[in-house]
Amino acid sequence: MANKSDYLNMQNAHYEKYAKAWSLKFRDPVVGSYDAHNQWEDYDTYLFKDFDTNGLVALEYGCGPARNLIEFQDRFARVDGIDIAQTNLDKAKINLEDAGIKDYKLYLTSGDNLDEVDSESYDVVFAVICFQHICVYEIRDSIIKDIYRVLKPGGYLCFQMGFGGKEGIPTAGYFDNVYDATTTNGHADVSITNEDDVKNHLEKLGYKNYKSDIRPTGPGDNHKNWIWIQVQK
Repeated sequence: MANKSDYLNMQNAHYEKYAKAWSLKFRDPVVGSYDAHNQWEDYDTYLFKDFDTNGLVALEYGCGPARNLIEFQDRFARVDGIDIAQTNLDKAKINLEDAGIKDYKLYLTSGDNLDEVDSESYDVVFAVICFQHICVYEIRDSIIKDIYRVLKPGGYLCFQMGFGGKEGIPTAGYFDNVYDATTTNGHADVSITNEDDVKNHLEKLGYKNYKSDIRPTGPGDNHKNWIWIQVQK
């Protein structure tokens, strides 16, 4: 019977494979629709909604090849990244250096924690096109608990997930643990169908000031909608 370690090993293998195909001239592997995501205005409007990011230090969970570290560099004093695949981090360095960015930190994770990151060291932790690809509640719960640890008091967790399921394609329920999934990155997703599930989960972990916006689905995705969520420590 599959367990958490089996699932994390599968995810690592898939993202290592995707990352090896990424290059400055072929940026869609891992991210998918790289340039279309950069042009999707909802990122700027809803991800960091209603608070001033100027001067803050942010960390992206599931940073891939650093698309968002580059995209949001002007909004923060610094944007760092953490990812499950070492090859993603290697490609992130190439991408950041090509963009002329020198001040950053990159961390490797086993996929269910932020062990390399110091406690209370970030003003903002964010994740996009990431949590919806983790169809194991136990793992998402572990990640979100550890994000609480690394946030400074009053710090923000901001993230996006698929909402409402997919037309004709099965998705895991919010509290399901689909350890035996054989693929990831959009092919074995979780989708929020009852917003109270995620709201109650976050509040149980100690987060407060829950905000959300349900919006059209972004580029290359097939969830019925996206939901943008923001909470504070």
